[in-house]
Parts: sequence; structure tokens; C-alpha cells
Amino acid sequence: MSTKTQNLIATLSIVLLIVLLGCASLQDVVTPCWISQDVLNYADANGTSVLPWTTLFDAKRVAAKMDFAHSLRQMSDRMKYTYLKGISQFHIAGAEELKVSLFSPTGPLALIVPTGLAATAGALLFSKPTDKKKIKELEIQNNQNIT
Repeated sequence: MSTKTQNLIATLSIVLLIVLLGCASLQDVVTPCWISQDVLNYADANGTSVLPWTTLFDAKRVAAKMDFAHSLRQMSDRMKYTYLKGISQFHIAGAEELKVSLFSPTGPLALIVPTGLAATAGALLFSKPTDKKKIKELEIQNNQNIT
């Protein structure tokens, strides 16, 4: 494998690690979160925006639209709003906990990504047994040339 390819793979691995563990927006987009159909109806919003399933990003977006819809309807449906807002907040809190467990330093992604990077680095940067044989042959050749 050429040096250029190795550098490209190493750079992409580092960028992937930074994006997965450092970008909260991306974490919100990939963290699943259930949104009640009643909440969607009240907010007059679509459930999904980026992925085919509902995510924490969608739940926060729907919650904001729900606040807007509520401000338009004012106090006429206060009980319904309070109930549905509670449901929405409950599921957002659950998805936040899931995000914390997935992306925490002891979570599965924090364990899998560095392991994959280490395996990639090991495969690309360390010598293979055939290289060790060549090194031994060169050492023997050098020892014979010196004596």
C-alpha cells in the first residue's frame, strides 16, 4: 500500500473519530428517539427530517414547533399541551440518556472506534513477518561484509 493511501486512511480515521465523539449535532441526528403521533399532530410537523427513523434532532425540532403552535393557540388547550409536552420531554430525556451512554468515554463507540483505529494503524504501519525475514537477511549480509 502506498504512503499516500496510508496517509489518506489515517486522516479519514482521525476525522471520523473527531466527528463521532466531538460533534454533538451529529450525535443528535443519529440518536433514535420516539415521537408520539399526537405530538406530531399537535405541532403540525413531520416526524423525520434527515433519517428514515425519528431522532433526538427531530424530537427537539418538533418540541420547538410545538411551542410555536401552542403560542398560536394560547390557553384554549392548556391541559392537552401540558400532557403532550410531558410526553415529549419524557422521550427527549430518554434519548439524551441513550446519547450519553453511546457517546460517553466508556460507551461502545468510544471503545470500538479507537480499537478500529489501532487495528488500522497496526495493519498499515507495522512490519509484516516477510519484512522481518528480509531484515534478518540484510543483517546477516552486513555481518558477513564486516568480517
